[in-house]
Amino acid sequence: MRVRGYIFILMPELPDLLYIQRHLSGSLKGRSIAAVEVKQPVLLRNMLDVPPGEALRGLSVREIEQHGPFLRVGLSGDVDMVTNLMLAGRLQHQKPGEKAEGHLCVAWMLDDGSSLRLCDERKMAKLYICRTADTGSIPRYGTQGVDILSHAFTREKFRTLIARNARRQVRVMINDHAVLSAIGNAYADEILFEARIHPKTFSGRLSEDETGRLFDAIGSVMAWGAKMVEEAARPIQVKVREHLKVRNRKGEPCPRCGTTIRREGVRGHDTFFCPSCQPPSRKLFIDWRTAGKATPHPDAE
Repeated sequence: MRVRGYIFILMPELPDLLYIQRHLSGSLKGRSIAAVEVKQPVLLRNMLDVPPGEALRGLSVREIEQHGPFLRVGLSGDVDMVTNLMLAGRLQHQKPGEKAEGHLCVAWMLDDGSSLRLCDERKMAKLYICRTADTGSIPRYGTQGVDILSHAFTREKFRTLIARNARRQVRVMINDHAVLSAIGNAYADEILFEARIHPKTFSGRLSEDETGRLFDAIGSVMAWGAKMVEEAARPIQVKVREHLKVRNRKGEPCPRCGTTIRREGVRGHDTFFCPSCQPPSRKLFIDWRTAGKATPHPDAE
């Protein structure tokens, strides 16, 4: 994706992973692996004592599960394949006659003639093959924070997490997968925009009202994102982002008030926000509210 001279890597996020998980569950459950092709061994973390082709051949797909930024494919024989697509990894379920897409790293040929392809031109994605009992030892897999889609994610739990991270900027806190599992960069911006909270606000300075708005925004924005990705019905290798309101929209008018969307850095990551809808709670180096006025958006609320 290119916007005004910048190229943005569309990292798969929770709505994307949920869509991929549902698609692959419907297509791959019960299928068995006929062969494995490894083009880029640098991605592979084989925790078994035999080569992947030998270890996986003949095993069938039992379940596919999303866990934080990971997708786990549970196979017969108590073997798991776990992928973390990272920045540029993409999965493609290629059916007979369909065109292969992307820079192939690993492919699994299935018994129905289709193949599951892991592609990554940057070769940053990771694929773990292990015994089911050892899945928890995969780096970051066993240390995910509270699942934001689970019943464990309550208002009271959220208040506790905010208190524990009081000195951290709120954008950093909600983006930390060891705290909340799992909010990526794009939806962190959308959540804060929905909650009308500046990304550099310290978590400990959030009011009770702001805390409640933020909790509600996490649920509503993620549900909205999942719905938009599902309705787009694109192939699983395509990252759907057209619906986002502020992410990667620097210089565009805010869809709510017409003020120009700005971009700043927060602990090494870009964040996009509306300086009017999300006013700062403390004095910052740049006050974007006075740094330039935007032309009002004709459709602004």
